[in-house]
Amino acid sequence: TVCPAGSAVIGGICSFCAAGNFSASSSSTSCSTCDINTYSAAGASVCSSCPTGSTSPKGSASSGSCSVCPAGSAVYAGVCTFCAAGNFSASPSATTCFVCPANTYSSTNATSCTPCASGSTSPAGSSSCTVCPAGSAVVSAFCSPCAAGNFSASSSSTSCSVCGINNYSAAGASACTLCASGSTSPAGSTSSTSCSACPAGSAVVAGTCSFCSAGSYSASSSSTSCSVCGSNMYSAAGSTACTSCPTGSTSSAGSDCTVCPAG
Repeated sequence: TVCPAGSAVIGGICSFCAAGNFSASSSSTSCSTCDINTYSAAGASVCSSCPTGSTSPKGSASSGSCSVCPAGSAVYAGVCTFCAAGNFSASPSATTCFVCPANTYSSTNATSCTPCASGSTSPAGSSSCTVCPAGSAVVSAFCSPCAAGNFSASSSSTSCSVCGINNYSAAGASACTLCASGSTSPAGSTSSTSCSACPAGSAVVAGTCSFCSAGSYSASSSSTSCSVCGSNMYSAAGSTACTSCPTGSTSSAGSDCTVCPAG
């Protein structure tokens, strides 16, 4: 008698394969064990696969042996495997873990990714976030140095600030540098060459070069203030020196000349 598929000659008689085993063809002399992620009842000619996203050990005897992989894991090489750091699976029965997107992170066995804190960033698949240092800010998911003429004074900045008037900075600056005394620059200046010395007859007032008013002067460039003309002297606006009052006239300090009255 030919032993049918699902059985084998054991001890001289045809015997059904035990649960968890199979024989695919008639006249088998032995039964084979079902592989991982499959199962069989007694007398099986083939093993049945576990449902997608579940797994079972070799020699499993029923579908009850198939275990669903929990969220945070996936079936790899036939076994439930925790998702690696920087990856996640949000639901049970996953067949793969997904990579965390940029500006997020995860630890091992994660069911979701955690956003980076404000002012920090990470590339896709990260297990932690990097704080952007002073002199940089988060731009399009990366720490980017501040452009010349800008700065960020502290780490974790989300934007760079423009240098004010009379200041300048190179790229990646954590602070702006003051122009030399008596010189000025517009906001957002990028180097010391942007600082212009105020010419004679003017001085830096409220961050800009301003002409000295009538009755005052500055004799040299880079002045930080205008000087008042002395008594019996006068000057027009923007003067580099004071002029003596004409004979027969006089002035108090900083004033126009007036003609002395008769007598």
